[in-house]
Amino acid sequence: MTLILLYAAVFVAALVAAEALLRTYVRTSERHKAVNHRLTLLEGSENHRETYREMLKQRGIDGEWRSLPLMQRLRQYYVQSGLKFDAKRFSLFGIVGAICVWLVVQYLVPINLVRIPIFLLACLLIPVVIVWRARAKRMRKFSEKLPEALDVANRSLAAGHPLPAAITLVAREMPDPIGTEFGLLSDELTYGVTLDDALMNLNHRVGVEDLNLLAISLSVQAGTGGNLVEILQNLSKTLRDRFMLKAKVKSISAEGRITGIFMSMYPFLLYGMIRTLAPTYFDPVWDSGYGTIIVTALFVVMAIGNVIIYKMVNFEY
Repeated sequence: MTLILLYAAVFVAALVAAEALLRTYVRTSERHKAVNHRLTLLEGSENHRETYREMLKQRGIDGEWRSLPLMQRLRQYYVQSGLKFDAKRFSLFGIVGAICVWLVVQYLVPINLVRIPIFLLACLLIPVVIVWRARAKRMRKFSEKLPEALDVANRSLAAGHPLPAAITLVAREMPDPIGTEFGLLSDELTYGVTLDDALMNLNHRVGVEDLNLLAISLSVQAGTGGNLVEILQNLSKTLRDRFMLKAKVKSISAEGRITGIFMSMYPFLLYGMIRTLAPTYFDPVWDSGYGTIIVTALFVVMAIGNVIIYKMVNFEY
């Protein structure tokens, strides 16, 4: 069993290393190409409308995706993560990941009655965690670059360009995720979508709360008039102040968040260490017939503790 785990670890390490090298090569080559993914696709296609539809299809936004009754929230989270759907790659990583999870669970849990539910739960949670982390990272990057995008739009408006031209300039000059998302916004305005609907679609695709301020500002200005440059300047300053406040709160709560992460991982690390050093240490628990009840109770208590810790270190502001 140890030899199988070693082979599995070597295989996963080689797979991850190959993926990292490939990503490094792609990123290096992209430095000499377009600024963002949308411009890269437009360089190789003369049909902009088809490129626009293909980008929506890659993100899973084709069709009435928001009207699906059961999968609405999950699919929206997937769209906001910015991940590109690739069936072959998804299948490969899914099979390899399931095999690795099964080997780890088989090594740590000796009873099938407990092993199978833990395996299924892990196979369900790992993709959700990956999508959630990718979504959080993309939203954080978007929020950080949004004030800079508004500054670019301000300079275009101050030079006398209309709002659609300013949005197109942001799409051309800014990197992802700002560039691609504003590019899709520009395409929707070009193809006849109203400004309010296009901004609503942008908000659904990204999920950043700051976009609500942008949508409200542009909608009010379009209805009542006013100095759009001054409005966007004030909005850019407000967003920068919000970002600084978030960073300050995050730094203040860093110790609590690290403590919460460590306390969540510690029981599993301790169990794995004891299981490795003394494989028969937990055999009386499993042989007693109460192993399933004990494990279930421990997971419930840990879940309650994690929720409490999460509420303590995450603040509303």
